[in-house]
Amino acid sequence: MTTAVAADRCDESEAGDESDDRAARRAHGSDRIEQAAEVAVVAALVVELVAMFGNVIARSLFDTSLLWSLEIGELALVMMTFLGGAIAYPRNEHMALHAVVQRLPARWHGSIEALCHWQVFVMAAIGCWLAWQMMLSRWDEHTVYLGLSAIWFALPMLLGMALLAYFAVKRVLLLPRRQAVGAGIAVAMLVALTFAVAATLGAEGRSYALAVAFAVFALQLVLGVPIGFALLMVTLLFLYTSKLVPLSVVPINLQNGISSFVMLSIPFFILAGYVMTEGGLSRRLTHFVITIVGRFRGGMLQVIVLCMYIMSGISGSKVADVAAVGTTMKGVMKKEGYDPGETAALLASGAIMGETVPPSIAMLVLASVTSLSIGTLFAAGLLPAALMAVCLMVLIYFRSRGRVGTTSAHTPREIARAGVAAIPALVAPLILIGGIVSGIATPTEVSSTAVIYALVLSVVLYRSLKAKQLWRVMANTAAQAGMVLFITSTASTLSWSLTLAKIPQQIAALFTVLHGSATLFMIATVVTLVLMGALLEGLPALLIFGPLLLPMAATFGIDAVQYGIVLIIAMGLGAFSPPIGVGMFVTCSIAHTTMENATRHMLPYLIVLVIGLLLIAFVPWFSLIVPRMLHMM
Repeated sequence: MTTAVAADRCDESEAGDESDDRAARRAHGSDRIEQAAEVAVVAALVVELVAMFGNVIARSLFDTSLLWSLEIGELALVMMTFLGGAIAYPRNEHMALHAVVQRLPARWHGSIEALCHWQVFVMAAIGCWLAWQMMLSRWDEHTVYLGLSAIWFALPMLLGMALLAYFAVKRVLLLPRRQAVGAGIAVAMLVALTFAVAATLGAEGRSYALAVAFAVFALQLVLGVPIGFALLMVTLLFLYTSKLVPLSVVPINLQNGISSFVMLSIPFFILAGYVMTEGGLSRRLTHFVITIVGRFRGGMLQVIVLCMYIMSGISGSKVADVAAVGTTMKGVMKKEGYDPGETAALLASGAIMGETVPPSIAMLVLASVTSLSIGTLFAAGLLPAALMAVCLMVLIYFRSRGRVGTTSAHTPREIARAGVAAIPALVAPLILIGGIVSGIATPTEVSSTAVIYALVLSVVLYRSLKAKQLWRVMANTAAQAGMVLFITSTASTLSWSLTLAKIPQQIAALFTVLHGSATLFMIATVVTLVLMGALLEGLPALLIFGPLLLPMAATFGIDAVQYGIVLIIAMGLGAFSPPIGVGMFVTCSIAHTTMENATRHMLPYLIVLVIGLLLIAFVPWFSLIVPRMLHMM
């Protein structure tokens, strides 16, 4: 289930739109251009998997490294970022804030949607021109090992931007002509006005550039423009009006934003989670947890917490975790008489709790843009997540007085049988966490191994994943990975632009009012990341504020690893908190309930999660004890 689609469907009054959405998906599916792009992205994913796992085999068996595999992996990653990010657009995979638009009169929705699509078209057209300029400037560059022309690394951006422009126009044409034309004229006038004002003010416009850019950014978020696109648009607007650097640096920084070797593992973590879910491994795991704790007070709610913790150690994607556990548990929860709002609230709470369970995409992203070690972060995140899980389970226990667990207790034989069936699924997180924390392998090598392991179990051993399902899994992975990587790329570019404008120094100056108080600094951090996590869907907030705030932690005597854990949890708290947290819409959709109903049930859980976050923020022991025991600090 995609986040943007989930946001559109959360309100039950819009349930009738689901058939229209299916029709739209069928229309997109028949688009040969989209199909060709999908094939290219899936091929890139397969090639990257073969190259990275091949390197694992070469290093393990022959004590050598396939250095050329890094170049292949980088090329595949660029393809997934821009082509995958493009095909995620018509599939509604991109994160967007729909809470405001949904509450506006229905007759406005078509015009607002057209306005969004035209803005995406303008952004894509400018991006296409900039990518072409970058291709021309890198004509004579070649890679070290394979001698590949640098053009091959620039071409995916050009094609991806062209695809975005095509998809934007295509979606506009599906809307009523009057609304489409009116919105197009409005966007054209705004673009012309921007050029005219920038030309008139010249260098004097620099003092107004940042304020105007963020005002436009806020407006785009309210209108429902996908966050990744809004980030790129505000970067282009800021750099053009401020004249700090030429726009030709933008495509270079877009590529640099995903150039970290750690980023290669993101598609694999997502793919491993999808394969285990579609292959039935997650279902076996959930059944085992039910047999153990399902019969206790509030047992089915306890099952969700434990399953979310374990699943977080497999996929790394909170959307994938919520979808896997939610689709497995919602039928059981309904049968046991639980309100769907309670199910949604606990799924969202479990996603917040699991933000620091490795492998975590948030951890990978934070490590890629800071100097933090991914292995140390993984080790540091285990206990804080366990603490929050215990807090949730204690709350469930006391709130479930008078409610028994499942109606049928399981015999020791049934528990043992379920445990044996779940062993293969439990091995996956051990491979992922153990391999990275121990330092035996890199995150990319471990994640590729986990994918091969899950594929062998699902395709060969259990034979539960057929060819058609496998293609759908690969396509969904490519689209979701493309969305995550595209957001990472654009948010990193905006963060670089803010650094260029000396925003970190200005923020540091603002924090001087804290008078060196680590307590006030930590509270300010939590509040900032919660609010920005709700507005920016988490990852962009982490990408923008992580590099800005993390260097300041040392000046307040706060350990960087502990501070990173606090940043990640606070970001997750905002992303999955009602009423505008984008992740909350996912849980509402999966649990088939309304935002209002889920919010009412979630308030007690939010209070407990905030208490847990404050404990982690002000008691460093929870974050640092495991890395110190493993001699990683």
